[in-house]
Amino acid sequence: MSSNNDSHHGVQTIDLQGVASFAALVEVLAQELGTSPGKIHGVLPNGSSFNELVGEIELNNQGYQRRIILFTKPNSPLTVRFKTSWREGQKSGDGGVVADYFLSASVEQITPQGRALARYIEDIFAILDRMVSLGQSSKLAAMQVSSAALEAFESAEADRLVRAVEPKNK
Repeated sequence: MSSNNDSHHGVQTIDLQGVASFAALVEVLAQELGTSPGKIHGVLPNGSSFNELVGEIELNNQGYQRRIILFTKPNSPLTVRFKTSWREGQKSGDGGVVADYFLSASVEQITPQGRALARYIEDIFAILDRMVSLGQSSKLAAMQVSSAALEAFESAEADRLVRAVEPKNK
């Protein structure tokens, strides 16, 4: 995406093809992730050209609240911000986990690979989901699994997870 200042006429121009590529990328990611795109907006600091485009996608399931925010500026690489928190954490003010990724390619270079990027996003959220549960000991302490449930799970496994160990020195 780029914006140019046409010195002949003193007019700001906007690369609409870049804007369209950004919107297409946000749409493909949302579709691949099984949700709908949230807001897509442009920041217009002087009222006549985009200084930044921002797209948001929310993916809330399995007890997590997740948000992807994509940022791009004229002649700049794409920045992807990931935010993950427990849904209950939003009420308690728990900020969750935030990670920024700075991709060294332009939006136009990334858009054709949108499906692959969606798979990477799923992988990143899998890691962030595990990280956001750190420090949530009250949730883990409240969990109760009966011995019968553990035994049923273990017997369903092909190779026993827990085995009696015989001492080697008999």
